[in-house]
Amino acid sequence: MTGALHGRRVLDLADESGAYCGKLLADLGADVVKIEPPGGDASRRHPPFRDGAAHPDASLFFLYMNTSKRGVTLDLAAAQ
Repeated sequence: MTGALHGRRVLDLADESGAYCGKLLADLGADVVKIEPPGGDASRRHPPFRDGAAHPDASLFFLYMNTSKRGVTLDLAAAQ
């Protein structure tokens, strides 16, 4: 991976209104980690969907906004 932000790590905690910022940072070479709540980010339910079937892994909006990012689910309410 190369780019102006190569070697930088960014935690993406944004909702759908801030997802494009994380995409730009990732496209510039930053290691962007998308943090999602249990059940997934709300933008996973935004149409249009690939093949027309509503599914959390088929939202074209979510897929586009999260290219070049890694992802993890984090439950802050769960006791350890």
